[in-house]
Amino acid sequence: MNDLPTSPGPDRDDERIRRLLDEAVSDVEPRDALDSIHARTKVSPMRSKRSWILGGAVVATAATVAAVAVLSNGTPEERNDVGPAATASPSPSEEVTPTEEPTETETESPQPTMEAVPVYYVGDTSRGVRLYREFHRLDTGGEKVSAAVNEAVSTPPSDPDYRTDWPQGTTAAQVDAPPADVITIDVRGSGSLRGRSGMSEEAAQMAIEQLVYTAQAASQSRSPVQLFLNGGRTDTLLGVPVSEPLAQGDAMDVLAQVWIIEPGEGAEVSAPFEVSGLAAAFEATVLWELRQGDTVVQDGFTTAEECCKMAPYSFMVDAPPGEYTLVVTDNDPSGGEGFEVWKDTKRITVR
Repeated sequence: MNDLPTSPGPDRDDERIRRLLDEAVSDVEPRDALDSIHARTKVSPMRSKRSWILGGAVVATAATVAAVAVLSNGTPEERNDVGPAATASPSPSEEVTPTEEPTETETESPQPTMEAVPVYYVGDTSRGVRLYREFHRLDTGGEKVSAAVNEAVSTPPSDPDYRTDWPQGTTAAQVDAPPADVITIDVRGSGSLRGRSGMSEEAAQMAIEQLVYTAQAASQSRSPVQLFLNGGRTDTLLGVPVSEPLAQGDAMDVLAQVWIIEPGEGAEVSAPFEVSGLAAAFEATVLWELRQGDTVVQDGFTTAEECCKMAPYSFMVDAPPGEYTLVVTDNDPSGGEGFEVWKDTKRITVR
């Protein structure tokens, strides 16, 4: 018997089904199994193209489901080899919480803000009460002016020749108040500070200058100083009019005219050592002595940078170990006929 002729349409569909099956299961089964699958699913050429396509789709879907079922029964390692779709994910009831690093709960203590601040004190001279200056190293907390003015009114000086005439218990601090070009200092005390309370007019005036000079030196400005009393404005302080901002008094009338800045009171030094300071000396001549008791061990002179105004001077001293009093004076142009010379003294130890 002769074979019936085959229709070209079904053969093309047959090839398409083969290709679809090949693509659907090529990652799951060996390629040589496609022939047996095709043989079992081959139908008569009389069926329509739609039937062929639907039949092929069913077979492909079944093959794919079977492949997934086979893979799903593998080990976790095998499932992970298939791809991202096989990666296990948490169930809806599980909550994944990221691990957080422990945070630092302790706060570090602020480091002290140690600064050398200028502090003015009063001292007796042959011309009356005048101002001298020391440098004190303080924890200012970043408030240099407040620290300096409070030190001036409440803390004894290092040099016993100096003092503060403000009543005991007085404090002072800088406060913020407009305008910005005025330094505002609030002075506080338990008693009334509006009057002089037994102070001389000269001493009261110099106490006010002590605050003005200290505030301006600490702020490194010449801005006028407005003084408050116990948080409010006042017309007088220690009997001195202070209702308006104050400028510093003339240096020739307020400052002692010879200062020793280095070495300071009670300093220990190694020979040779340098002495430096400020002096307003006639012809800029500055005299010095190194004493032990009433005995002058060494003496000499130097020249300040300028005549007749507060100007820097310095000189070197070489002395054997021991305790000394360093005395610095200006030159007396009158030969003893006028005022006593300006002088400053420091007790030092040479190691």
